[in-house]
Amino acid sequence: MSTRQRNAPAYRPHVGELVLDRRTGRTGIYMDTIGGEHYLRPEPGGREWTADPHQVAPAPGAGDSAEYDLPRQFRRNAGKRQHSDHRNSPG
Repeated sequence: MSTRQRNAPAYRPHVGELVLDRRTGRTGIYMDTIGGEHYLRPEPGGREWTADPHQVAPAPGAGDSAEYDLPRQFRRNAGKRQHSDHRNSPG
């Protein structure tokens, strides 16, 4: 890594954003930053891996994808749970 790369601010993705780990060439969903490392999860699910924040960039072509909008998915899933709770409640 060059001095310029180390001194440049690291990319700060949003939780649920699809990003590229330039070190490995893999894309993954950004989960969190802990201890100075970004935690990424494979798109189809699976084991997280850590990435150097200076090696993480937006995934090509993922800029307008709502597929990985986790807050939206959480709201949608919460609505499904509430709906199913009402349907299955006694009364």
